[in-house]
Amino acid sequence: MGEIVIEETNYKAFALALANLFILLASIAITIFGFKEAKARFWLPGMLASFIFLIGFVRAVIKAADIRKLLTITTDGVIDNSRIGGFGFISYDNIKGFRIISLYNAKAIVIIPKNVDSFLSKLSPVKRRIVKRNIRLNLPAIAINVHNAKDMEPEDILTLLEKRLSDYSRLYE
Repeated sequence: MGEIVIEETNYKAFALALANLFILLASIAITIFGFKEAKARFWLPGMLASFIFLIGFVRAVIKAADIRKLLTITTDGVIDNSRIGGFGFISYDNIKGFRIISLYNAKAIVIIPKNVDSFLSKLSPVKRRIVKRNIRLNLPAIAINVHNAKDMEPEDILTLLEKRLSDYSRLYE
C-alpha cells in the first residue's frame, strides 16, 4: 500500500482570483470607454490598471491552482501538513487512536497519543509548548482541521486513518 494524500481546498485564493477578474474587466471597460470617447484621461489609466490587474489575476490563478497537501497517510504514520500548527510526521507507534470533534465550529480529527510524556519528548520545543498549552486548556493534544479537505468528508478520513492504524498494529505489535 502506498501513501494516501489528502489535499486542501483553497477558497481564499479562488475568491481572490475572482475579485481580480472583476477588477480587470472593469479596467478594460474603462479603457474601451476612453477609446470610444477619445479621452486620454480614461484610456491611459484604464490601460495601466488593466496591465496591473492582469498580472494580479495571473498570480491569483496560479496560487488558486496550487495543490496544497493537508494530510498524508503512510504505512508508518501520519504527516500533518496543515498550515497552522502542522506537526509533521507522527508515527503509529505513538498513536492510540483517532476521533472527530468540532473545534471552533470546524471539523477536526484528534490524534490521541499512547503516552503523552514520551510523545512530548520527541517534539521540538515550539510544538511541545503548543501541545502543553492545548492540554492545559482542556483541548486535544493534536487536532488536525479537516473541514477544508478536498473531495473527502472527515468521516472518510477517519476511516482511512483507523484502517491504517489497525493494519500497522497487526503487523508490528
